[in-house]
Amino acid sequence: MTRYAVVHGPRSGRRGAGAVGEEVVRQLRAAGQQVTELEAATREGAQEASRGAVADGVDILVAVGGDGVVQAAANTLVGSSTALGIVPAGTGNDNARSLGIPLSTDRAMQTLLTGRRRSIDLIHVDPYDLHVVGSVPCGLDALIASRAATLPRWLGAQSYTIATLPEIIRLRPMDYRLEVDDRVLELTGLVVAVCNMPIYGGGMRIAPDADPADGLLDVIIIEPVGAASALRLLRGVFSGRHSNHPAVRFERARRVSVAGPQLIAHGDGDPLGPLPVECTVAPAAIEIMVPVR
Repeated sequence: MTRYAVVHGPRSGRRGAGAVGEEVVRQLRAAGQQVTELEAATREGAQEASRGAVADGVDILVAVGGDGVVQAAANTLVGSSTALGIVPAGTGNDNARSLGIPLSTDRAMQTLLTGRRRSIDLIHVDPYDLHVVGSVPCGLDALIASRAATLPRWLGAQSYTIATLPEIIRLRPMDYRLEVDDRVLELTGLVVAVCNMPIYGGGMRIAPDADPADGLLDVIIIEPVGAASALRLLRGVFSGRHSNHPAVRFERARRVSVAGPQLIAHGDGDPLGPLPVECTVAPAAIEIMVPVR
């Protein structure tokens, strides 16, 4: 028998993570598993409840919700033998998409019960002393994430698309200073994102070659273009077709610091705090349940 703890919140995500969480608990118990249900109304509450379950030695901590809930749970797992399970019920569900975890509850349940453990890296972000699972956007993409967070949750991943147009209209290049391992890059750009996973922003394949188990961070830089070109680029990002555009640049490193404009960096869709930030890869930091291929 596997010991599960299921953390969910009553107001997370457009599908109602509370209802999805209750269904996950029901199905796990029906499968004969030992289950502890952890309901939390806030991100802080979810993290505290998760920390207690991990200290108690559960085998799998199941995060029911969006990328913010997944991030809160992941931060409690570093250094433990507890694996992370994900049942997507949030706005973007980008980390589930990146890892091949089904978005449907019933199929995600099969991953919990019959999947395999996979080690993945995390991004450790200073000065906020926080682990991020998927990405740390620091440019136009961070502005879009900020605006998307103000839109109704029932819009789901479409909130990122709707938030894009006002920011494109106000488009302005920004000056950055990046340290990429031992190299310094001074540049003007629209998008600067440090990624561990290929997908962010509600399904955008921003870093199509990112591998969350290679011990490296993928840095995506989009240099200044006009508004019309920016819209075409953003459309191409959903399929990864932006990779060959002359304004798009990729770097890889174990440590990346980003300084520059007065912007709020985001992590997995949630605000972290103002730049500068230093992102360092945490290799094989946690194990996660993924489908058997």
